Formats: sequence, structure tokens, C-alpha cells
Amino acid sequence: MIKIGSVPILFLVVACASLDKNECLHADWYAIGLEDGARGRALERLGDHRRACAKYSVAPEADRYMSGRSEGLKSFCTYERGYSEGRAGNAYVAACPQPQAQNFMAGYNRGRELHEMHRQLEQLNGEIGRIKAALKEGIANPRARAQEVERLEALTREAEQLELHIQQAERQ
Repeated sequence: MIKIGSVPILFLVVACASLDKNECLHADWYAIGLEDGARGRALERLGDHRRACAKYSVAPEADRYMSGRSEGLKSFCTYERGYSEGRAGNAYVAACPQPQAQNFMAGYNRGRELHEMHRQLEQLNGEIGRIKAALKEGIANPRARAQEVERLEALTREAEQLELHIQQAERQ
């Protein structure tokens, strides 16, 4: 039983390490930087690699890493990628240098706005569903039932307005 319980912890520890022994010993620091940049990872990721590889007496080649990361950021720091990241609700770690950051952030903010509107619509629809279920089950108190019907109507109107706003925002 103890062995089974320790397995998830082992996976968690392994998942936290940025590089393993083999990767540290045979690292192509340019390629590692390129991948980190293309994923929009913060510069602090180099520190993670430094700590992971210190166990094996390997130090990252910071210049090669930074060259690769700069190249990778070119593919990450675009309006389209910003929109995609924002729309998915992902956090932005301020990885993009100026002036690419402005372009990325324009897309990110637009995508994030849509993400938030969809999240609000999901909450409204959940509340509408709960009210409908309560009404279907029956609410004995006529005043409480009438209040729930009014609330359902108001939430339905709000959801319809939000759907229209989402459609307009997605067309822009």
C-alpha cells in the first residue's frame, strides 16, 4: 500500500525537473532555448535548467540558450499566438520582448476577453439549468416559485445578450 501511494509523488518530483541526467549531459542548449522560447516560457526557466543540471555537474551554456530562446520567441510572440493563449485562458508570463510584446498582448487581451465571456455564459447557463431543475421538481411556495421564474427570465435575457456580444466579438 505504501508503494502505491508513493508512485504519484515520484511522478510529481520527476515532472518538476526541467531536464534529466541524459538531457543535461548531452544538451543542445540552443535547441532547449528554442523550445522554451517557442512555448513562451519565462526566462526563469534557465534557472530551472541550471538547478536540474547542477546535480550532474553540468552548467547550461547561457549564450547558446539565450540565442535559441530569442529565436523561439519569434514564433510565440505573435498576435495569433497571443489570441490563442488568451482564448484558452492561459496566463501570460511576460516572455515577449518589445515590440513583439505589444502585438502579442493585443491578441492575448482579445482572446482573454472572449474566454471570460464564454466563462460567464457557462456560469449563466449552469444557473439557468439549476433553476429549471428546481422548477421541474416543484417549488411549493407560490411566491418563491414566482421569484425563480422571474430570475430564470432575467438570466435567460442576460445569456441571450451575452451570446450576441460573443458573436459580435468573434466576427471582429
